[in-house]
Amino acid sequence: MKLLFFCATGLLFASQVAVCQSPVSVGSPDPQTNNLQDPSKIYEYTKSLDAMRDDSPFKGISGSPYLVPRWLSAVITTRSKTVMDTVPLKYDVLRQRVLIRDQQKGDSLQVEDNLIASFVLTDPEQAQERREFRRFSEAPVPDQAREFVEVLHRGKYTLLKQYKKDIQTAGYASAYLYDESPKAIEDKVIYYLARPNGSAVPVKLKMKALQAAAPELASALKEAGRKQSIGKEEDAVALLQAVDKP
Repeated sequence: MKLLFFCATGLLFASQVAVCQSPVSVGSPDPQTNNLQDPSKIYEYTKSLDAMRDDSPFKGISGSPYLVPRWLSAVITTRSKTVMDTVPLKYDVLRQRVLIRDQQKGDSLQVEDNLIASFVLTDPEQAQERREFRRFSEAPVPDQAREFVEVLHRGKYTLLKQYKKDIQTAGYASAYLYDESPKAIEDKVIYYLARPNGSAVPVKLKMKALQAAAPELASALKEAGRKQSIGKEEDAVALLQAVDKP
């Protein structure tokens, strides 16, 4: 499996990206002229490369490695504050990588892991809904700090939604043979409340759990909860927005 690297500069990237059919890596002989918004440049740099078809083990099984299997419109912000507008994007939760699409060739660009600080997704079918994702900088487990979490509420406290994907294997085919081939990809969600001191704790979207995680808001939450109970995620978000201002 070939793996080359290419350094992208210009208005969008000041770092490396990897290019893929699923995925393929690229190298650019002239980084000064490389512009990932120019489809002709993407075609020029990718047309002769071999594909690493690492999605094939998951074809035909239940579930998806992606947050949303469809390409969604995104605005990407890099760690250097460069903004990349209107980019077709897929977030691969299982392997913790971000793919953007070459709209002319149909291939995917796997963005270098440390390049992106945040991205905002917009579904063409729900254009009014904007979903913000950023690095989990407050993660209680350091290795999770590179993962992306969805920001559901931002005030003095921040409600974060962490997506997890686990592979369920086929299991024992007989008493002596264990089949490790993937059978399904299972989804899991964990909510965290990030505190003003920079820490984050896992939290259930229940009144008592929110009060315990945010003691400064306990009284306000109780009062607001008399008018609005928590039955689903949207209720918890609305409750926090009512009592927790930036």
